[in-house]
Amino acid sequence: MDLVLFTVAVSLLIYLSFLFATKKPENTPPGIIRLPIWGSYWLLLWGNYKFPHQTLNYYVKKYKSKVISGYLGEFFTIFVNDYQSVREVLTRREFEGRLNTVEVFRARAFGKKLGIFFNDDYEWQEQKRFALRNLRNFGFGRRHGNLEDDLNEEVQILIDTIKYGPINDDEKKILKNDLVYFPHILFPACANMIWKVMAGDKLSREEHSKLRQLCLCATRFQKGGDTTGGAISMTGWLKYFGNMFGFQDFITGNKGIIDFVKRFIDETDDKMLEEKVQKGFLRTYLREMKINKEKNTLDNDAMFSEEQLIMVAVDFMFPALSAVPAVLGHCIKYMLHNPKVMKRVQKEIDDVIGYERLPGLDDRKNLLYTEATIREVLRIETLTPLSVTHRAVQTTTLNNYTVPADTIVITNLAGMHNDPDLWGDPECFRPNRFLTEDETKLVKDYTFPFGLGRRVCAGETFARFVIFIIFASLMQHFNFELVEGEPTGLNDKLSGLIVQPKNTWIRCKRRY
Repeated sequence: MDLVLFTVAVSLLIYLSFLFATKKPENTPPGIIRLPIWGSYWLLLWGNYKFPHQTLNYYVKKYKSKVISGYLGEFFTIFVNDYQSVREVLTRREFEGRLNTVEVFRARAFGKKLGIFFNDDYEWQEQKRFALRNLRNFGFGRRHGNLEDDLNEEVQILIDTIKYGPINDDEKKILKNDLVYFPHILFPACANMIWKVMAGDKLSREEHSKLRQLCLCATRFQKGGDTTGGAISMTGWLKYFGNMFGFQDFITGNKGIIDFVKRFIDETDDKMLEEKVQKGFLRTYLREMKINKEKNTLDNDAMFSEEQLIMVAVDFMFPALSAVPAVLGHCIKYMLHNPKVMKRVQKEIDDVIGYERLPGLDDRKNLLYTEATIREVLRIETLTPLSVTHRAVQTTTLNNYTVPADTIVITNLAGMHNDPDLWGDPECFRPNRFLTEDETKLVKDYTFPFGLGRRVCAGETFARFVIFIIFASLMQHFNFELVEGEPTGLNDKLSGLIVQPKNTWIRCKRRY
């Protein structure tokens, strides 16, 4: 009798375990089995612990489907891996939701649903609309002569710093004769441009150490979103294990950016807000807060608050502080490993511009191969491999599959950008794929490095502008060479919210 009971109990346990591992909502895509606590994430980690998104390709092939499913912790999740499906998710309003109930995302925003990145309440639309309408006045999202002049000044400082060496102890840490430490050398130019938009003024070269620290905070913040960060987003109680799962990096790095913004806000007085023409977005927003307070509009008081301003500023600044230097770092590394491409980029710049002036935005339409090279780097090294998590706000369908409300939908941008069905030879670094056969025009760009639709990265135009000018200027002035023993291989990368190249010394030789 005892043996029978034992057999029944074991059989029932096996059956329940099987149901747990395989059960999923009806008519949903084929799915990766799930295990306790982290669900299917265990299997993604098993395939590639450092970059678990790369494991998705294995299951795409296994299930012979570009749309697959699984569980990330308790959340039923659909992964889309092909161009058409990714485009559909990014452009349909049914998928505009965010996973804003995750504790770690609220922890960065004063415990509330604030900002734009991880927010899908009514406020994110209003905040984004207000921000973009006013940021354009300072050159964010459209051409602005003063901002272009400012960028040229920053790039000239960058070029002079590399050519003529350090002027203080802080610069001595990143410059040793013809050796330059990447991406740290790029931090001030990238950070100063977004800070000019936010504050109305740039910091001087003597203050560049503050900008490097700001970028290091952004780097620490994004590093908290690596493999361990993925775990803590599913099981919030892991935050009590200190920094074992990246929580302290996530919060401390985020706080560093918050403090930088808050210092400026605290130094802004009412007299500054009474000026007819406001300098920078932060004061424009503070002025709106002041007007609402004087009108005693309670709804707007809640909508426009100092905490909301800080988080909106952080969300707009973070990509410029971390992603833009990372892209430029990837660009330089690919030039190191593709010297023929580097020489061709340099020849194009020499033919179109020469060496007596820096590249400008007007040159972009004539530097087609240079632009194609940047696009190829953005394709082959997808900065945010799984983009930002989306959530279905209602039950809908995708590729004839049912997508229940509140399903997490993840766009595998890295998989799509390296899909042989779309690119033919995605493993090859080939800028020509973005040019017509006669190389006289750029072809349609099928990549989404900045997303698409209403959730597209609001700083895409700004970021592409900064990346192009800095990359073209560096190519104009320097040859880049590998340094033996340094982590300059194409696989020397760090995971996180974005994929960035490892810090490394690179030899920069003046071209003239």
